[in-house]
Amino acid sequence: MEFETIRFEEPEPGIGLLTYNRPDRLNAVSLGMLDDLYTLFHHLRENLEVRVLVITGAGRGFSSGADLKDERMMSEEGRRLFSSASIHLEAVQKKYSGVILEMRRIPQPIIAAVNGHAAGAGLCFALASDVIIAGPRAAFTPSFVNIGLSAGELGTSYFLPKMVGAARAAEIMMTGRTVGPVEAERIGLVSRLVDDEDKLMATALDTARTMLGKSQLGLRMTKEVLYLNLNAPSLEAAVELENRNQSITSCAPEFFAAVENFVKKSRK
Repeated sequence: MEFETIRFEEPEPGIGLLTYNRPDRLNAVSLGMLDDLYTLFHHLRENLEVRVLVITGAGRGFSSGADLKDERMMSEEGRRLFSSASIHLEAVQKKYSGVILEMRRIPQPIIAAVNGHAAGAGLCFALASDVIIAGPRAAFTPSFVNIGLSAGELGTSYFLPKMVGAARAAEIMMTGRTVGPVEAERIGLVSRLVDDEDKLMATALDTARTMLGKSQLGLRMTKEVLYLNLNAPSLEAAVELENRNQSITSCAPEFFAAVENFVKKSRK
């Protein structure tokens, strides 16, 4: 698939690689990039041959956030989008935030290989991923509050407290400070820190390969249960969803094949 602002390729069977591809703008998120992302995510919802998605940024940054110099925003039509809160909500705000929802809806687990600064919307793209692998140049900034906006943007107020705790999330969001890679690993903002930049993508791909070793249905339902049960109203409700998923997956051919393989190995 060809896009103007992103690259999508399949480096190996079953693995998709999405690269934010505006390195001259530190991969800032334009309205055009949002259009490209919606197109790609719609494709991935239908294309189950891609089982795991890795995302990263071209050049020296992951994504610097919303493009404040977006030509479409700076035009007369773009300025009209900011003429009232109701117009902005429907035409701009929901378009940005809808990408986060799409990242949750696609069946593929998403591995973010954060190779540089993830600021603003770039931070949100990382937080909305299932696994975050950070390189030594990774940095995370909730920059919204630094330009007069609320730091609660594109799911940040949902994801960050769950990852690092309410007190840490409040301090980071209210100061708008940057969290470096070492601190990010220490407080649980990232899944793993890779000290060598040259090994970042290899680590992300190795993680994707491990996921490919699991059954397709089991992997998809693991993503589903993880995030639905973040908001489960009770333990009973969480267990009921787990019960449903296990009964479905235990009747799939992959389960029986895996059990037979396990039994054969245990007899050796």
